[in-house]
This record gives sequence, structure tokens and C-alpha cells, in this order.
Amino acid sequence: MTEPRIQKERRDFLTERAIRFFDCYGEELESISQLLKIRLDQLASAYTVENKLPRKAVVVQSRVKSLASFLRKLEKTDWPMFGYPTEVITDLIGARVICWFVDDCYGMLDYIQATTQFRIQPRSLEDYIIDPKRTGYRAIHLLADVSYDRVKTYRERRIVVEDRMICEIQIRTKLQNAWAEFTHEVHCKIPSEFQADYETTITEIARRLAAEDRSALAVREILQSQTEKNELEDFRND
Repeated sequence: MTEPRIQKERRDFLTERAIRFFDCYGEELESISQLLKIRLDQLASAYTVENKLPRKAVVVQSRVKSLASFLRKLEKTDWPMFGYPTEVITDLIGARVICWFVDDCYGMLDYIQATTQFRIQPRSLEDYIIDPKRTGYRAIHLLADVSYDRVKTYRERRIVVEDRMICEIQIRTKLQNAWAEFTHEVHCKIPSEFQADYETTITEIARRLAAEDRSALAVREILQSQTEKNELEDFRND
């Protein structure tokens, strides 16, 4: 059997396995994604209250990687064998915590690490804010096991058991998120002969946005001062 034929059979086999998985577990994955968002939203709510910030200063988004995106990932990694998708990817379910201010990225990281709702994977923390990627990409990445209730059949009875799903959490500022979305959209449209100039440009944009993130901390102080003033006036009016 020739090598191209073996590769095609492997690709077809894994594609069919992925399709069956998403057909069978798609709704369960969406439920876990929503659970992840709810738990992070609870932390964001507590954090903004504690730090005297508007609730919208920290927002959470979550998503399940689509079948098409998963297949593209398999193709990029030369179609590795898997029994369960999380054996070959760690971001089947992911969340973004988007903060107005860079200091709050680290504040939310502290909250996520402190809560018992997540079990952080050892050595999974990657701080691209302190150590940006070559392109200028900045964010904090970590992997967390998220517990959830799963229904399974045991001796012809359906029972509820605790299970865990590995999820990727990214924490970034609003400016970092705008840069990431912009470069994601335009990257594939840049002709190869202009790739070097493009990379130089986006790296410089990322550097300037990082400086603006630091400047924006003055706005954070203004918001906190206003909240303290409002709280004092409410206290005096009681």
C-alpha cells in the first residue's frame, strides 16, 4: 500500500471519528462551555466589586472549537491518532477574560488560581504579557480542569457522576484583544512578498498598544476614586 493511500485512509478514519464525536457530544461540550463562562463571570463580578470597578471592566467569552477548526488543527499536526480530542488539543473548550486594564489581568489570574472551581494544570501558565511572542501577541494563557456533572449508564441504571474537562483560559486586555482579532482577520490576506513588512508593522502596533495599556491605568484610578466618592455619599445619605 502506497504512503499517500495510507495517509488518505488515516485522514478519512480520523475525520469520521471526529464527526461522530461532535455529533454525540456537541451538546455536552456546549453545556461545559456555558458552565465555564458562568464560573468565570462569578469571579469577574466579585473581582470588580472588590476593586471598585464597573462590572463591564471584566467580561468573559467562551466557545467550543468547531468541527471544521478541529479538523484544520489535525491537518496542521499531520493527523495524529486520538481516542478523545483532548488527547491532541487542549482548547476544545476555551474562554477569554477581557479586561479594560492590564493590572486586572493579573488580578483575575489570582482569583482563578485561588478558586476551588478550577484545577490549574501544573506548568500550564504562559505569560505573554511579560514575555510577548515574536509577533507582539500578548495575553496570559493557562489550562484548567473544569468539573461538571455527567450522566452515565451503570448496570442498566443512569447515574450522575463528576467528570472533568480540560479547558484553555486566556486573559488579555481590551487593546490586546483588539490587536489579536485584527491580526487574525488580516493575516491570511497579506501577500507573501509583504510578510516581513507586515510582521514588523504589527509588532510595532502591539508595542504601542502595550504602552497605552500602561497609560490607561490612570483611567482605572479615576474610576476607583469615583466609586469611593459615590460610596461615601451613599453612606452619608443613609
